Amino acid sequence: MKTKDLKDQVRGMSSEELAENIKTSQKQLEDLAYAHAVSPLENPMQLSVLRKQVARLKTALHAKVTVELEEKVKAENVTRESISEFLQKSTFLAPVNKKMVLRAIEKVNN
Repeated sequence: MKTKDLKDQVRGMSSEELAENIKTSQKQLEDLAYAHAVSPLENPMQLSVLRKQVARLKTALHAKVTVELEEKVKAENVTRESISEFLQKSTFLAPVNKKMVLRAIEKVNN
């Protein structure tokens, strides 16, 4: 799949679809790497292409989760003092830490 096609396709995906696509691509990469270890692949560049595809998908998921985080921070009026509580009760499809929440608070307040 061409990079431009992947970018266009990713823009239309939801966070859940991206997470599922990442799992699928990682499984394909694992299977391909195993097959390559057993006997060389006809086209070993497939590994590199798939690795880059997974990285692009993870980047897109991170961007979407960051936007969702900013929306939640704004909706729930999260402050510096309530970050820990917010992180305990909120779930996201990508890892979110205190530093990300602090950035979101600063962005929302500015």
